[in-house]
Amino acid sequence: MKFGIGQSVKRVEDKDLLIGQGRYTDDELPGEGYAVAFLRSPYAHAVLTSLDISAAATAPGVIMAASHADMAADNVGEIHCQQYVDNSDGTAIPRTTKPAMIADIVRYAGDIAAMVVAETRQQAMDAIELIEADYDSMPAVCDVYAALEDDAPQLYDCYPNNVVFDWASGDLDGARAGIAAAKADGHKIVAVDVVNSRLLASALETRPVVAQPDGEKLTLWLPSQGPAPLAKQIAIALGMKDEELRVLTGHVGGGFGYKIFLHPEQLCVAWAARKLGRVVRWQQERSEAFLSDVHGRDNRTKAWAAVDETGKILAMEVSVHANMGAWLSNFGIYIPTLSATRTLTGPYDIQTVGMRVRGIVTNTPAVDAFRGAGRPEANYLLERLMDHIAAELSIDRFELRRRNLIKPEQIPYKMVEGGAVDSGDMPGLLDEVIEKADVAGFAGRRAESEAQGKYRGLGLSMYLEQCGQGGGGGVDIEFAADGSVVLYASQQDNGQGHLTTLTQIFSDRLGYDAELIKVVQGDSLRTPPGTTGGAKMASVLGSSVSEAASLIAVDAQKLAAEHLGVDDADVGLVEGVFTASGTNQSISIEELVRLTATEDGPHPLNRFNDYQASGATYPYGSHIIEIEVDKASFVPQIVRYTTMDDFGNILNPLTLFGQIQGGIAQGVGQALYEHLAYDETGQLLSGSLMDYTLPRADHLPMLDNHTRNTPCQNNLLGVKGAGEAGAIGAPPAVISALCDALGVVHIDMPATLDSIWKLMQAKKAAA
Repeated sequence: MKFGIGQSVKRVEDKDLLIGQGRYTDDELPGEGYAVAFLRSPYAHAVLTSLDISAAATAPGVIMAASHADMAADNVGEIHCQQYVDNSDGTAIPRTTKPAMIADIVRYAGDIAAMVVAETRQQAMDAIELIEADYDSMPAVCDVYAALEDDAPQLYDCYPNNVVFDWASGDLDGARAGIAAAKADGHKIVAVDVVNSRLLASALETRPVVAQPDGEKLTLWLPSQGPAPLAKQIAIALGMKDEELRVLTGHVGGGFGYKIFLHPEQLCVAWAARKLGRVVRWQQERSEAFLSDVHGRDNRTKAWAAVDETGKILAMEVSVHANMGAWLSNFGIYIPTLSATRTLTGPYDIQTVGMRVRGIVTNTPAVDAFRGAGRPEANYLLERLMDHIAAELSIDRFELRRRNLIKPEQIPYKMVEGGAVDSGDMPGLLDEVIEKADVAGFAGRRAESEAQGKYRGLGLSMYLEQCGQGGGGGVDIEFAADGSVVLYASQQDNGQGHLTTLTQIFSDRLGYDAELIKVVQGDSLRTPPGTTGGAKMASVLGSSVSEAASLIAVDAQKLAAEHLGVDDADVGLVEGVFTASGTNQSISIEELVRLTATEDGPHPLNRFNDYQASGATYPYGSHIIEIEVDKASFVPQIVRYTTMDDFGNILNPLTLFGQIQGGIAQGVGQALYEHLAYDETGQLLSGSLMDYTLPRADHLPMLDNHTRNTPCQNNLLGVKGAGEAGAIGAPPAVISALCDALGVVHIDMPATLDSIWKLMQAKKAAA
């Protein structure tokens, strides 16, 4: 079959994109609509004492100038956190919400004080300059440790010392007792304190919004990772019925997590369009994205591990200080707690572990899921801990990991933090990637680098992720009289190649002509609800399509038997053709669809299916990196990059490796370049692409990617999530290699040129 599972099929969505026929949000209703501009607070922490929008309201071309008071007068709701946990003492977390515009207190620089709607974008921006806003500034705090101090500025009365929640998971008391007992027995206690720096998603497409009212109804176009959840939140905030609000998403230029969440601007634009009864559109500038997008990562984590003389971890305690930012985003609480703890012990056999997480508010934009959503943070901590243990006990880093890895005979392996690893061979994968990376030849390559005036380091990481579980993968399949079929699919493609993957699965399972298959996503009133995230598209939605195709095949067999005049049992389906056994009679499934179509009413083969995975998927793997650092300039350069992953059954190697490579680029960016830095007053210091360094092509070598797969037992396709893997495995491997090159145990992310220089100067002074 030319379009079957396992083949490196080129992406079907690329044709339109390459010839300029893509439909992104800004392509909708071209030339129509009033333009929106926002006045943003220059202060990170202040009281908005007065706001005069009268001059802006009468400026040329202005249709409306508005503030929070105007939205409050229309009873517009606020943004709510969608998932809470309880404190470790069983008490509930106080609920706070985020108004779309400043009500009274400013809590981060860039929050919206007012908005202007005008005939043109330039007129709206000019009118913003006429608004008079007065603030009573207050001290700000951006660092999670500083926010806990008794004299730190307080953001909310209900969060003393700025602590939103204090949550625990696993056996915290047991871990502490195990560490104390191990210390008493003379075992080593190894500690780490690591930084997971704050990141911007930096998607190629920003967050534009186009809103079109129609009587009581409203249609919104916006880039998303699933329109239904956003539609639900916006409808509630505007007091609309679900069927009155439609959110549409076309092509999406990157998501990485932050396009899941409701942002204030989306509420403002939706409200303005309803109030004015006209199309309203907002084009987000890149500089606004730095100030107002929901950010990722940003936590400080400490861990203590008791290890015996062989390097085996006996017990581990983890303490996380997670920056929530100035307000609680939709899943901001979930990410460092329930998400991060899922694979706290990674691919290692650690039986005693406890984790404490404190969520802390600061005068910075909100923090929520970013590619990996808590798993990269947890894995980075664990891998840095492994390198520290290896250094403390003078054990080879590869050997230390091998001694702690889950063994094949232990699988299915019940993890202390929940879930069971269903398949895999971690030691076997590590041995194979060591061979692929030619670790044995590293000493020779290091000598060559030394002769060229460069340090050279070898680094590695292991990772294990839990993802791809549950539901949210519904598909509604409709056949047409011409033989074509439309798959109305949940979730939302934002660059991963969903259309190609789902077409492959459906075509493979039924032998259906791929040219006749159309996949439709991105309509909150038509496509089933679901959100792309957690690397679950293939495992959940893909399995839903596969299961639906199998059920359709059963129904089609009965129709084919009736057409061929034989019993059902005498008909077989092979590569899209039903054949009656013992005869020369046959009919293709496409022709059967055409023959059995009805003039009115649905096609008899139409089917809705919503598959529920029986468990999570557990992709795992290893990254081995070699990095050179110029001795004169201290510029680091990755020169070799080898990966070995277990992704279960592979649907399309071409799209799979594209996902791995994209994730690696983001992980390298975090390790060496990217950082949203704030000063002590809460002002963003890296607020443009001149200051915030994204990884470029010349920052990476050709990537040498391999797989060593074992099928997943928890979904129909046997696949394991791959979209987040590169971003999980890359950061610790990069830092491991850099530390080895520099001859140090640790350097924090991002390991910029400045931080490398300072570290080497300190090392020189200490010598």
